[in-house]
Amino acid sequence: KNPKSETPKILRHRQLASISPSGVDTRSQECSISKPMRNKKNTAVEAPYDDAQTWVCWDIEKCPVPRGCKADKIAGKIRSALVKLNYRGPISISAYGNMDHIPPSIKKALSSTGIVLKHVHPGEFRLHVVNKITFWPFRNPAPANIMVISRDESLYFTFPELQSEGYNILLAHPANASDYFIASANTTWLWRSLLEEPEITEP
Repeated sequence: KNPKSETPKILRHRQLASISPSGVDTRSQECSISKPMRNKKNTAVEAPYDDAQTWVCWDIEKCPVPRGCKADKIAGKIRSALVKLNYRGPISISAYGNMDHIPPSIKKALSSTGIVLKHVHPGEFRLHVVNKITFWPFRNPAPANIMVISRDESLYFTFPELQSEGYNILLAHPANASDYFIASANTTWLWRSLLEEPEITEP
């Protein structure tokens, strides 16, 4: 049977089932990226993604607010990075993690700028976020943009199927990310560098 003839729901259920308890993708050979590219230069987005909505899925535990960065500036920095590449559609940002580990002052600052904070119980993070990434398209049809901020490289196996269904994948990653993780997304940023860029003042 041709996998392309199956519904996206069946394909995604297969993806979820392929995660071992350790978080390793058992289908890694099927999802391999043939040409790693670490120094990709971001280019301006084109139609139909320029006016499409962008959902930002932020792993706040593994990619926390860096030391020296103001929490109340994070949302503006993310939006500015997208605007610089011609993303003009609505942007929503969700941060996932154990909120008991986040200082109240940081949570308050993030919430005040429109970032939605989602508490995830310890030990459930990977499955929870994979479910969010793979099932978000059911209520948000393509074309649309999904931006992932994380150092969890096991998430990359979800990208190829989403891309094949018309979703544009963006990634903000730490400095020690692998070439394959970086190459799996259409557009990438170094997380710290993204936050150091000057904000764009929108008219």
